[in-house]
Amino acid sequence: MPKDEPGDTRSCIIETARELFTAQTYRAASMRDIAERVGITKPSLYHHFRSKSEILTSLVRPPIDELAAAIEAAAERATPEETRQGVLGGCLDVMITHRATMALLLRDASVYGDETTEIMSRVLGLTARAVELLAGPDPDWRRRVRAAQAFAAVTDPISQLPDVPAADLRAELLRGASAILATEPAPR
Repeated sequence: MPKDEPGDTRSCIIETARELFTAQTYRAASMRDIAERVGITKPSLYHHFRSKSEILTSLVRPPIDELAAAIEAAAERATPEETRQGVLGGCLDVMITHRATMALLLRDASVYGDETTEIMSRVLGLTARAVELLAGPDPDWRRRVRAAQAFAAVTDPISQLPDVPAADLRAELLRGASAILATEPAPR
């Protein structure tokens, strides 16, 4: 596609915004910064996106949609154990595929603001659904705690370990999260 086609410019804006949001934080990066980095005027940027939050939504919606699909596919599995493995593996695969975007969501508190409430509420809802599936049927509070810990163990390190090869990271994160789900604490 030629460089001046609208679809290409839109993609360039989204990628540039991701880079700036990651380097500066979502709040600190301005529409002017994005326009200048892309090489367009600020009015041209507003032709493609009405606001910075609309850019953020365009950036995070595809991986969030993929997370939703992975979670619901896991929910369709035959056994609770298959469901747990589907949630962990499916979410991890999406997060590794979209490492930079997921790091932005996990490490930049400024993405959680009034103008991003809808998309961030969806992220929180997906997290709750994943934890519910990991906890299994009729969980007690301890099982729910371990489910939340396992989900955090498989997702949070994505943003902290950008230099670890994807396959190695995937295997180790799955190993750790699975251990959390299976381990009972020793009696006191």
